[in-house]
Amino acid sequence: MKKFFSLKVILFSFFFSTIILLAQPKEYSTINFIGRDSVKITADFYSVENKAAPTILLFHQFRASRGEYRDIAPVLISMGFNCFAFDTRAGGTDRWNNVENETTKNSVDVGRDYLSVYPDLESAFDYVKSKGFTGKIIVWGSSFSSVLVLKFAEEHASEIAGVLSFSPGEYIDGHNGIVAEWASKIKNLPTFIACGATESKRAKPIFEQVKSKAKVFYLPDIGRHGSSILLDDAKNWKPVKAFLKRFIK
Repeated sequence: MKKFFSLKVILFSFFFSTIILLAQPKEYSTINFIGRDSVKITADFYSVENKAAPTILLFHQFRASRGEYRDIAPVLISMGFNCFAFDTRAGGTDRWNNVENETTKNSVDVGRDYLSVYPDLESAFDYVKSKGFTGKIIVWGSSFSSVLVLKFAEEHASEIAGVLSFSPGEYIDGHNGIVAEWASKIKNLPTFIACGATESKRAKPIFEQVKSKAKVFYLPDIGRHGSSILLDDAKNWKPVKAFLKRFIK
């Protein structure tokens, strides 16, 4: 009798917990759209239910996906930012949440030809603007995309409010020095550059080329590479939040 009662309690608890879990609102919705060069792009949208709020465009590491931001975007929306985490065509399955990159599945594998990914950033920006988001737009890149957002910031300085670049380096094959060149053309835009604990020699020279007075460099005590330094040590959030506060009214 006691065993039967215990089983009923366990089953009740299981079903009750399942109902609660299903009743909880999803933190994001997954969207798809066609980019500039006809590639189908997938993204996770994290909403603060206000299109006039500032919006961050998040781009992942090489061979990763929008899943890189499943544990980062919720912190950003708690601060008041809408967030779009995009799959680019240089992707795979991320190592943090095992989310498969859908954009890569719908395009030709570009390998390490990182410049061929740049249209995905422009398409992401076009999409957000077309959907009526009128607040400040900030671009955020990780690893290989950290250099592409610097290119984007240089070319679209009048259209965005700021840029965050996690672990930039001279990653563009056959174009050594081009990332520093892009950085040198950022003159007035608030710019945040961070890297892993052992990556200063690669990232700091790029930071030093940025002309903007509103620039911040952060070297963590703990942290491997890219945006995931925020997952490696919660203390790494402090300078990021301090930088982002300027965009919140």
